[in-house]
Formats: sequence, C-alpha cells, structure tokens
Amino acid sequence: MARSPDWEKVPMAQGGKDPLWPMPTVPPKFATFSLGGGRPDGCAVDKCERWHAGIDLQRAPDKAVVVAPEDGTIAGLDKGWTEGTKAIFFVTDSGLFLVLGGIIAGSHKEWSRKTGDKVKRGGELGRIVGNYGMLHFETYAAKPGRTANSRWWRDDPPPEGLLNPANYVEQMVGKGASLLQTRQRLQALADLGYYKGDLGAAWGTEAIEALKQAQAALGVGVDGKWGPHTEDAIQGALQKGPCNSAEDCGTGSASPGASSDALSPMRIVGGVVAGLALAGLTAAVVVSMRQRPPREEASP
Repeated sequence: MARSPDWEKVPMAQGGKDPLWPMPTVPPKFATFSLGGGRPDGCAVDKCERWHAGIDLQRAPDKAVVVAPEDGTIAGLDKGWTEGTKAIFFVTDSGLFLVLGGIIAGSHKEWSRKTGDKVKRGGELGRIVGNYGMLHFETYAAKPGRTANSRWWRDDPPPEGLLNPANYVEQMVGKGASLLQTRQRLQALADLGYYKGDLGAAWGTEAIEALKQAQAALGVGVDGKWGPHTEDAIQGALQKGPCNSAEDCGTGSASPGASSDALSPMRIVGGVVAGLALAGLTAAVVVSMRQRPPREEASP
C-alpha cells in the first residue's frame, strides 16, 4: 500500500479519558495504518492524488447509530461528503475537532440535534448510510479557524492541525496505544534501557541493534524486525519497567525455536490479515486491511 512519507510527522490525537467507540451496535474493526494511505486506493506513490487523512471504522450496517465519543459541541451537520452521504463535525471538550463521515442526511433530526448543541458522551448524533458501510473518522486540533476537514494532497505536507486517530481509536476499545511511529518505538526502547540515541532520529542501525538487544532479553527471536511478537513482548516489558537481561525479564534467552517476527505468519484476527500487531485485543476487535475500494471523503 502506498503511504505518504510524511505520515509519521502527524502527531497522535490525545482526547479525554475513556472515549467511547462511536458506533455502539457495531463490533470494532479498523486499520491502525490507514492514515496517510494513497488515494485512489492501490495507487503507486508517484501516482497518488492525495493521502488518507483519517481511519475508516468498518462494517457498519444501514442506519447504525453514531454517538459522541466524549462530551462536546456539534460544530456542523449535513456537511458535504461523498456517495450521497453527509458528515458531522464535532468538537470535544478535550480539544479535538472530529470529522464523522458517512452519515444519513438529516438523521440528526431524530434527536432534534442542531449546530451548537452540547452533547454528552454517548449522546446520539446520526446514523450511517448502509451502502457506505463505515464511519470515516478524522481528528484535528480544535484550534480557532478549524471549521471543516482538510484535503491532504500528494505534494503537500500534512494539513496543519491534523492528528493521527489510531491510538485514540484504540483507547475507545479499551486497549493501550500501539507503538506505530518510529518516535514511539525509540521511546519504548529508551524507557527499557536499550536505546541511548536521539529520539527524533530515523530508524537506523543504532535502533536495530537496540531492538535486537531487547529481543534477546525478552525471549523473542532476534531478527531486528518490529513485528507482532516483538510488539507484544515490549508492551509487556513496559508494564514492568526497565529490563536489561533475560534474568531481569524472567522470560529466558531467545532460542532457535523462539518466535520470530520475520518468519512468523502475519497475525490473523477474525479471518482477516492484520498488517500491524495490536497487543491484547479483545475478540471483538478486528484490525484489518480494507475489504473493498475506499470511499473518498469530499471537500467541505
């Protein structure tokens, strides 16, 4: 999948405590690697027109209810979207500007919602268009002047104020933040005592050597690759604190039969390949690649 080389420059969204999954009747299903993906889907990097600015919360049936993840204020209703759908703009009290695309036009009237209304966490906002089949979800910093979503064109840097919703969505389903960005991974290795370099550096030889040290100490196959087994082991170690040896970790040293991220199959959840590991997901949570051509978010 083509992806913007600048996707890691987009900061992670941080909202309030315990945000809700916005479709309470729909089992969570989303891809953490969606932000920055090429559009149209399947495009070569030099042929992409723009980059995906959010995450698609998938498998939503017709008229599925969409609710507010946090307390906040409706900033826009029935905003232009695509394929006959509309978008809702919502500003959380924690400082996020949310874009919720794929909504049935006028569905907010069922609850007498109006622009400017205060809505409590879990309050109904609208319903999903069935043939759209998902809720397109974008997050921005709720700064003055932010009144709509932004297009992320191929040759442009990430839009000002755009935030990566991946960890925020994971928080919705009750899981800790996956280590998706290089800075997050370097910070984790530094916290565990393996990495001593610049946290703002690109992933390189020093990071790989630190990762190999961590893998050896944690009993994971030493291949220098950050895959599902490594993610799970490092997340577990972070819960315990610094771990600089097999004895400290209590896991034993890596053996020839130890799990290897390079040789193990990609994690499969619910019959769908997951390209990035999410440690400790509940059975209902499925992180997957897109199953059909992507929907195009429209200009406001």
